[in-house]
Amino acid sequence: MNFFKSKLLTLVLVLCLVFTIFIGTTSNNKGNVGSVQNVITSIVSPIQKFTYTAGQRVADIFRYIKSLSELKNENENLTSKINDLNQKLVDYDRLKRENDEMNKLLGFKNSRSDLKFVGANVIGKVGDNWFDAIIIDIGEDDGVKKGQYVISGNGLVGQVIETAKTTSKVMTILDDKINIPAKVSSTGEDGIVNGAGEGMDKKCKINYLANDTKTKPGDAVVTSNIISDDNIIIPSNILIGFVEKVEDDKPNLVKTAYVKPVVDFSTLEKVMLIIR
Repeated sequence: MNFFKSKLLTLVLVLCLVFTIFIGTTSNNKGNVGSVQNVITSIVSPIQKFTYTAGQRVADIFRYIKSLSELKNENENLTSKINDLNQKLVDYDRLKRENDEMNKLLGFKNSRSDLKFVGANVIGKVGDNWFDAIIIDIGEDDGVKKGQYVISGNGLVGQVIETAKTTSKVMTILDDKINIPAKVSSTGEDGIVNGAGEGMDKKCKINYLANDTKTKPGDAVVTSNIISDDNIIIPSNILIGFVEKVEDDKPNLVKTAYVKPVVDFSTLEKVMLIIR
């Protein structure tokens, strides 16, 4: 009996010793594993952080590039739309101007039932002075003849000086070589209108007014039905312009009145020929 108790006690002691050694060994191994893990973590963590940060920055760059591309496309679309709107605005202004001219021409035509007209478009401007002469898109095939007078919706433009089959050249009242029979509306004085010459931009003048003329700034100058040099009678009372100033023409003992035309030659696009 004592023998068995002694054996049992010995076995228990051995088991306790083995268990104690096992626990110690296990504890030491866990410590080693933890140390290794700590070393690996300390090495890998910065690399992981750098890789993550770099990846984020690369992603940000690609997002920025994509954003720039989208902005460029939007800008191109907006630019295209702006160009389209600007062109529509130009077209609108042109159509409005043409419509205004047509209405004025129609109004003039209706006010002068004693005359016959044919419409034309201005297709060119020629001469040393840009507005001395214009080219229109009708000619001999349309019944145009040299000497016929040309008007706009506002007033007198000039006189046909050359004709071709489908075009004609018109000398304007700004050319100093033209001679238009005219009169001052308020006084009835007759004179000859021609271009005022260099230094008098877009002006004309009525010559040979009496030295004691009553003509003054603001007076209207209109056509007179005196027979012109080429034996063509110009219709009377077509507005030419308004007097700006009156000066002495001392060598000829007469006075000259400088006139601002009512026709804006810089925007002139549509005209009518008086064909009787």
